[in-house]
Amino acid sequence: MNEYTIHGGLKGINRLEVLSRTVGPSTNAFLNANQDALLGSCLDLGCGLGTVSLNIAQRVQGRGEVLGLDKEALNVAYATDMAAAQQIENVSFVCKDVFEFNEISSCNLVYARFLCSHMNNPEKLLRHVFRNIAPGGRVLIEDTDFSGHFCYPACAGFESYVQLYQRLLHQRGADANIGQRLPQLLKEAGFQDITVQIAQPVHAKGEGKLMAELTMAGISKALIQEQITTQEEIDRILFSLKKFRENVDSLISLPRIIQVSASKPKQ
Repeated sequence: MNEYTIHGGLKGINRLEVLSRTVGPSTNAFLNANQDALLGSCLDLGCGLGTVSLNIAQRVQGRGEVLGLDKEALNVAYATDMAAAQQIENVSFVCKDVFEFNEISSCNLVYARFLCSHMNNPEKLLRHVFRNIAPGGRVLIEDTDFSGHFCYPACAGFESYVQLYQRLLHQRGADANIGQRLPQLLKEAGFQDITVQIAQPVHAKGEGKLMAELTMAGISKALIQEQITTQEEIDRILFSLKKFRENVDSLISLPRIIQVSASKPKQ
């Protein structure tokens, strides 16, 4: 897996907190639609702050356990503290790269949100999961189609941000629009019973309107490292995004989110 493009650390945690609250309802609906798959041993790959791991753990309490994996130690510590604070005992978290974990064979469910779009070989991950997940096991994956990100009315700073994000991931060998390809990638990995749906939160007010700013700030270091743009241009875009967010008549969406469910054959 290549380096995660959006910054980590405490600023990264703040962004992930806002993101988790913003996409929480659509993820919850996705889990509701696949409630029958939530049993036994569940694995959350690239779990971030563990909010989905905790959600699943509450759903399978008394009949299953959840393990969250993330390679950012601060995220794992945060998630562990949250589990303790909420007294959820059937969940644990491990600081590991997803390819370093080979104990998927005991899992009935593998979940991942906004992970594949940051990988330069997501096909390898999906094949790894297919080989190792239990027969009949289900995968639930959510990821972005960044080309569907929109605002109203038009905002030049927003358009620049959307283009720069896609260019950055492409330059690093990843794909901000991988959501469109997920069904085919899962099919090629060997999965069947593939279903697809779309979620796209849109905000006229509230912290959801912050996500474009927070993400632009989060990729600024990587943009400069890759010599894609300058700090001056980044500052101009951030100022434009802030002014646009403060416009009470503006709408800002999240990227289009593709939600895909698929199963490994039972035999």
